[in-house]
Amino acid sequence: MEPEPIYSDDPKIISKHVPSKVRVIPVSERTIHVYGCVDLDENHKVMCVDDEKASYMFRKEGLDENVKIPEFIDMDKVDYGLLPSNDAYKGTEYEKSGIPLSFLQIESVDEGEQWYREHTKYPECMIPLLARYQFGDLRKGVNKKAMKNARKKAARKAKKDKKKASFYITKEPSIINFD
Repeated sequence: MEPEPIYSDDPKIISKHVPSKVRVIPVSERTIHVYGCVDLDENHKVMCVDDEKASYMFRKEGLDENVKIPEFIDMDKVDYGLLPSNDAYKGTEYEKSGIPLSFLQIESVDEGEQWYREHTKYPECMIPLLARYQFGDLRKGVNKKAMKNARKKAARKAKKDKKKASFYITKEPSIINFD
């Protein structure tokens, strides 16, 4: 089902034509979902849609050309903080700001490494360890039996790889003919 075009009857909004209805959704080619119209300040309004190329800013009619246009922050750069409900983060930096939602959306170790690179100042050598601890297998802890089994497994694998990579030189009498 195709949404109906949205029109503006607000006489303060400027269009290239006489202040009247402004058609904002092209019906023939694609569907654009309009989220709404937001007042930035007393002189500017923005129509928010899901396609960046179809987003429009309107200003009051008769406004001076030298009036500064408000700046926008890209939504990809906004990261809200979720405040914890218990006292687990008391005394830490997350007590007031909360845990970033982008951190809570991480599902793999690779995504965790990327998040740590972009949002923290840890050295490169620490990032894989932090990501593995938070989102991988390091969090479970290590016991003596697991370490012993891991060493055995590594030794078996190294022995198997050595067999595959080895080659032999045989010393047998050979006859070479020079004709």
